[in-house]
Amino acid sequence: MKLSDKAIIPTKGSWFAAGHGIYALTDGLVPAKGQTMVETGIAIGLPEGTYGRLAAISGIASKMGIAVGGGVIDTDYTGEVKVILRNQREADSVFKAGDRIAQLIVEKVANADAIEADDLGITERGKMRFGSSDVNPKRFITAKEEKTPICFLHGDRSKTEFFSAADIGYHPRLMKENEMLSSVHVNAALTRTMNDSFLDKIRVAGKEDEKWQDRGRELVRLRESAKKMPDEWIEKDGLLYYKNRLYIPEDEALQTEIAQGCHDSLVAAHFGQEKRWR
Repeated sequence: MKLSDKAIIPTKGSWFAAGHGIYALTDGLVPAKGQTMVETGIAIGLPEGTYGRLAAISGIASKMGIAVGGGVIDTDYTGEVKVILRNQREADSVFKAGDRIAQLIVEKVANADAIEADDLGITERGKMRFGSSDVNPKRFITAKEEKTPICFLHGDRSKTEFFSAADIGYHPRLMKENEMLSSVHVNAALTRTMNDSFLDKIRVAGKEDEKWQDRGRELVRLRESAKKMPDEWIEKDGLLYYKNRLYIPEDEALQTEIAQGCHDSLVAAHFGQEKRWR
C-alpha cells in the first residue's frame, strides 16, 4: 500500500523477472564510502511462509558501485519499506525521486524454532572450516529429469508458465485463491459467448467474495476521486479486469462451470489458442 501519494508501487521489469523494482520516494545522496537510508513510501504484505529480500540491481551495482545492505523483510512487518544503500566508490552518488534503487524478491522460509541438541550427527565435512570444501574431491553433478505436472498455457508462448512438483504448496502462482481467465477462456464455456446472463453470474458471485468486493470498491473510489488508477486493474460495468483478463470471484460452482466448459470436447487446441469448431 502507498503511504505517500508520491510513492511508486513495485513493478516487474519482465514476465519472468525474479524481483519487483523498488523506487526512491525523494531525492537523495549516498556519500563516498558511506551509506544512507532511503524512504520508499510503501508498505507491503507478504504471503505466510515467505519473507522479502531487498537485493541490489545489477546495472546500478556494476556502473555506480551501489550495494544494498540489510534487506530482510519479515512477513509480520507492515511498516514502511526502507532501503540501505552503500556506496563503494570514492565519489558521492546522487539519486532522484522515482529512481529504481533496489529490487524486492519474495522467498520461501522455514518458520521453525531453534532447539538445543546433544548430537548433530556425522557429516562429510564435520568441523572443517573456511576453505575446506576446496580441498575435498569434487563430485559429479547428476541431472535428473523432473516432469512438469502443471502448465498455464498462454496465447503468447513467451508467457507460458511451467511448474514442477517442487513448486506445489509454496509458489505464489499456485497459491492464488482466484484464477484470472481471459475472455477467450470464458467464451469457450457454455454457449461460447460472453452473454449478459453469464456476466450476471460473475457479478452475483462477486458479492459473496469479500476480497473481490474490496478491490472493486477501491477502484471505484480512485476513479471517482480522479486519482491515478492501477496500471493493470480495471472496473467496468460491475466487473473486474486484471491485465485485460476477467477476474473471477472465489466461487467453486462458477469456477467449475468455467473449467468444464473450457474442456468441452466440442473444441480443439489448448487454452490461450484459437479453438476450432467441430
